[in-house]
Amino acid sequence: MYAVADWNLPTTYDGPYAGRDKSDILVYSAFVRAARDGHFAPFHTKFVPELGAPYGANWNDWPYLEYVPLYLIGVLARVVGIFAALNVALILWHTLAGITFYFVARYHKIDILWSFAAALAFGLASFIFSESPDHPMVALCWHVPLFLVVWRWLSDPSGIKPGSKHFWFGMAVGFLAGLLNPYYFAVFCQIVLLTAAVMLIRTHKLNHLISGLSFITATALGLVLINLSPWLYQIRSGRNQGAVVREFQWVEIYALKALDLFVPPLNHHWETFRNFAQWRAHVAILHDEGSYLGIVGTGALLLLLLSAIRAAISRNSLHLPAAAFQVLWIFLFFTTGGLNAIAAAAGFSYLRAGCRLSIVILAISLLYAADWLTRRRTRPQFSAVAAGVCCVIILFDQVPTPPSLEEKSAITRHITSDEKFVAEIESTFPEGAMVFQIPVMDFPESPLRTESSYDHLRPYLYTRHLRFSFGSMKGRPREQWQHDVEKLSLLDAVAEVKRRGFSALCVSRVGYPDGARELEQNLRLLGYNEEIQSAEGDLFCVRLQ
Repeated sequence: MYAVADWNLPTTYDGPYAGRDKSDILVYSAFVRAARDGHFAPFHTKFVPELGAPYGANWNDWPYLEYVPLYLIGVLARVVGIFAALNVALILWHTLAGITFYFVARYHKIDILWSFAAALAFGLASFIFSESPDHPMVALCWHVPLFLVVWRWLSDPSGIKPGSKHFWFGMAVGFLAGLLNPYYFAVFCQIVLLTAAVMLIRTHKLNHLISGLSFITATALGLVLINLSPWLYQIRSGRNQGAVVREFQWVEIYALKALDLFVPPLNHHWETFRNFAQWRAHVAILHDEGSYLGIVGTGALLLLLLSAIRAAISRNSLHLPAAAFQVLWIFLFFTTGGLNAIAAAAGFSYLRAGCRLSIVILAISLLYAADWLTRRRTRPQFSAVAAGVCCVIILFDQVPTPPSLEEKSAITRHITSDEKFVAEIESTFPEGAMVFQIPVMDFPESPLRTESSYDHLRPYLYTRHLRFSFGSMKGRPREQWQHDVEKLSLLDAVAEVKRRGFSALCVSRVGYPDGARELEQNLRLLGYNEEIQSAEGDLFCVRLQ
């Protein structure tokens, strides 16, 4: 029974958070809820009737989103519920990552034991755990090992013959990358182009360049296909420059940093590692999302670097691992002050979290190390013991401690409070009643004082027939009215909200320095005394009409 209960709980909810802010769990839960209801399907315009009242939320201004996997999670949520569907998806992401890496390693004729150990290290990557559950589409990195196959084929002097099986496999990988996370398809295309250009110079064979450009075209095709609907909407309605703003500072703050590859998470099993993580979190000026490679991953990266240094010292360029150049490029582009920062200074700041490319560095390093160990295997028994030791280290080092009983209890209490709160509002008002949420907040990515960006989405996750004012994307004139109301006196603001058809106010106490006590008292003085309080005391609803 407890296991079933755990499956229906997210591992984080509305804070406070140990470590970085994980409030994006709320917006991704909202995506799943909308997909469950058929309002967030790929290749269709995206309007959510329960949000953005009195109009309906417009979600067509996202620059890029992974609509296909989000929709599939929503379909699963119709059967098992929102949080259980997210949990199942995250387990599937881990499993797919490990399986894909294993078959890639076996394709490269890597020993079965080292293939398994490396696949375990990738499937249980600390990065995937760190990005869960608040960034499930970043944690969806199972296809990254496929990049390594394409890159290796391209670096072969014989190249990839257009029309061959290798060519069509590369096209499929490129198309798949275009459908999924933009960070991963960006690095896929960069290294494809660089490899093709270098091999063209070295071999003077056009098939390298033709194949490379073809793979990039396939990636672009996937990107265009999955984003065609929102882009067409923006062509018809005008581009919304203010919907999702990427400021230059975030490119620097969340850039890839070498030190963070070796900094374990705060929920590591070992106290010494946790202490180191706490020290880093305390002194760090810039942020990270969980770049830790793990002990085995660190060893693999060091092996790759030492091999490259040895080849460089011996001046044997033919023995310089291509993997070393790939890792070097990722650092040059995504590190603090790197090429990505230069691009951001020129206006392209969408790839703001370069630290997310640590998972690609991990994949490159693990495959190289597993291949190196296979080629130098002399005693099968020793290899078996060494691989077994690595697997044990991976399990204890990379799998974090689960939420404590106190944390689970707090999450359960908060969710139960929200469910009961929404149920009481629904029992009070007719179907389709509109609720105005304050303090007024923009959507998305617009925290307010102590209020997280998506706190207002919590009631939406549980309602059956209410409509809420929050949740339509900012930047278009239609959404400005809420801020205009906010500037009015309380008496006039309430009158305007009622004129627009709202039946109630929903107040988040967290958004006010005094816990909204003064606002609550003033509403009572105006005669609005019928209140519904949440069990946790963080929300209250006032009947207006």
